[in-house]
Amino acid sequence: MPLAGQVVGDGVRLVRPVGRGSHSLVYFAVDRTGQPCAVKIFPAHLLGYADREYQHGHHLDHPRLVRVMARTTVDDQPALISTLARGEVLFGRYSQRPAAAAERRPFLLTLVHLLDALGYLHSLGLVHRDIKPENVIVEDDGRAKLVDYDLSGPAFEAFSTPTRMGTAAFQSPEAARGEPLGPESDLYGVGVLLGWGLYGALPDPEDPQPLTPDPLGALHLSLTRPERHERPADAAQVRQELLRLAGLPY
Repeated sequence: MPLAGQVVGDGVRLVRPVGRGSHSLVYFAVDRTGQPCAVKIFPAHLLGYADREYQHGHHLDHPRLVRVMARTTVDDQPALISTLARGEVLFGRYSQRPAAAAERRPFLLTLVHLLDALGYLHSLGLVHRDIKPENVIVEDDGRAKLVDYDLSGPAFEAFSTPTRMGTAAFQSPEAARGEPLGPESDLYGVGVLLGWGLYGALPDPEDPQPLTPDPLGALHLSLTRPERHERPADAAQVRQELLRLAGLPY
């Protein structure tokens, strides 16, 4: 049965798919009053991911984060209704590369908003654990929201066995080892995105990137140090350092 046109939850009508992640399919939808929202649908066997996202997303209240408003089902699959993040995923939005040269102010605003979102999450004792371009939705002017909390959880949460969290290209070394993760691991992902913006490509261990004359190069190196205790762990301080180095007044 086609999903578009179905009414779920408290009068929410599915309109069209707008994204697909590793764990879910996201639909643009409208509620009974005509207000736009998003419906994230999980396969039945990934109920645990839906539970985790609802647990950690339903109480969030920050302009740079989507908020999970309700749980529901779609064709017997677990689903979540959330506020809508408008725009494109980060890599899609910044098609001219390197983004920090081609569209410097919008790109840096995107990073500022990402750091705002992380600062709020970290203040609640939570870490996102999956900072990557697909989870940063960017509008034309660079405004951004952080989405997807199905891997999120308490900082330094320990599991019964080592559990690798996140997406390989953006994982901190400790995430790749399956260690408990703290704020510095989320900020490592920000560092990878900053490096992509400066160089126009993700790092290649076999072909190290040359030092850049851009003043933001120092922040990139600081955020991506291999040893977690040598990295910044305060998103607000990183935000201020980014603005200082870029000479911007946001």
